[in-house]
Amino acid sequence: MNRRIIAAIAVIIGLGAFGALVYGGMDKEENKQKVAMTDLPPAVQKTIQDNLAGGTVTETAKETKDGKTYYEAQVQKSGGEKVEIRVGEDGSLIGVGKEKEEDDDD
Repeated sequence: MNRRIIAAIAVIIGLGAFGALVYGGMDKEENKQKVAMTDLPPAVQKTIQDNLAGGTVTETAKETKDGKTYYEAQVQKSGGEKVEIRVGEDGSLIGVGKEKEEDDDD
């Protein structure tokens, strides 16, 4: 009988740990929403356009992290390189860099 109780406790703890891992993985993307370029604030659109350097916007998103909101634009360059442009709510350029892979950690 004690073995059954120990086994049941182990299963409960294991399921709890698994649930925490799944929830933790979802939290990374939970605050990120795809948004059409035309729905971005005008100042954000202008900053993205000013930093395209001949590339084409393939996707835009709004993300809230640590209480701050910013916008991302995924850009495909003519040579095939993918870059990401990050812009603050006020249109200020946060950064331009190579696009991270989906499974990379921030």
